[in-house]
Amino acid sequence: MQSRPIRNKRSAIRTINDRGAERRDLALLVVTAFTVRVLFCVVIYPAVAAQFGPGDDYDVIARNLAAGAGYVVDSVSAVADRLPLYPALLAVSFRLFGDVAWPWQLAQCLAGAATCGVVFTLARRYADRRGALAAGWLCAVHPTLILYSARPLTETLYAFLLILFVRALARPNWNGAAVGTLLGLQLLIKSTAVLDVGALLPSLRPRRFGEVTLVILCTVALLAPWAVWNLATTGRAHLLTATDGRALYDGLYISRHVGWLTPAGDLNRDAELALRDELAAVGVPPSAGVAQRDRLAGVLARAWIDTHRAEAARLWTRNLLLTWYLGRSRISMLVHGVLHTLLLLAAAVGAVRLWRGPPAARQLVAVAGLLVVIYTAFHAVVHPAVRYVLPVVPVAAVLAAGGFRSRRASL
Repeated sequence: MQSRPIRNKRSAIRTINDRGAERRDLALLVVTAFTVRVLFCVVIYPAVAAQFGPGDDYDVIARNLAAGAGYVVDSVSAVADRLPLYPALLAVSFRLFGDVAWPWQLAQCLAGAATCGVVFTLARRYADRRGALAAGWLCAVHPTLILYSARPLTETLYAFLLILFVRALARPNWNGAAVGTLLGLQLLIKSTAVLDVGALLPSLRPRRFGEVTLVILCTVALLAPWAVWNLATTGRAHLLTATDGRALYDGLYISRHVGWLTPAGDLNRDAELALRDELAAVGVPPSAGVAQRDRLAGVLARAWIDTHRAEAARLWTRNLLLTWYLGRSRISMLVHGVLHTLLLLAAAVGAVRLWRGPPAARQLVAVAGLLVVIYTAFHAVVHPAVRYVLPVVPVAAVLAAGGFRSRRASL
């Protein structure tokens, strides 16, 4: 008569102990990830910053915003070149703390650590403790995730929003307002966030129509102020940056100059110089507008593809793997080659195990798997490099954790 109450009491104690252990795991992971990033920003990055160049002008726009000079670079409107959320956040930092890096770097260290925490908690829904810890710690010590905590670029914030987007969509009964808000915020940071729409495909069913509509409404509501302001000041909405032509041109240039063991080096800069020379040869000056230069870059890129279709297809097929480890140096390629090969293999195994498991895990596999595939395929063509697939590294890590499937996935 007493055996059942005793078993129930032991089960309750075991559950409490498990939850306490998970909280300790999460706290240690987040604190360590944050500490590692801060130490990198303070100790290592100042010594190597010159190797990475000046960045993509987000900080320049932010300084102009903070000084009241407008959304400009070199006195030229930057609305067609860069989306507003990240420069606006940098501008807030500059207005509050002055033109110093530590406040926004600290914020990015927090965002990077929070990403690791979300990876752990999301993985723990479907995997056991070992899998969730492996996923979280991979993100905590991932060298490129750490690097971008120190740079004035969008990758850290975007990766954080993307893993939140995956977590929001992973539940069978996801909330359209939350998903739409996260999608809208990403679209205010990077044009490539349009790829995230692919993650909605598994949910395009009649009974989910209301939630999908809510996603659209929330996304539009977030984008509307930016679009209206651009229409009023420039006559165009500029919901996406005018960089698709240049990105395709740069991607082809990089693809043609790298190999399985040939690093990228300064090919991004070289691609811009090559584009400038090609445009100058047809009478387009460097002072031409961003939209015009982007359109002509796209024309040049597509013309090359039309005359070299077999070579383009070969390069893009190779890039499906190469983009996961292409870096600036051979050491970088070696590190990322080993790390991401193991990650992708583990993600494939984890995805299969989760799909064969309880139905609750299949939504995660569909969403996360689609995002990894879509980002890989897109950047095999446009800007093949580790930096550009970096946002889906935490997503792949969650799938990899599925190799250690937990009974909790049935809940």
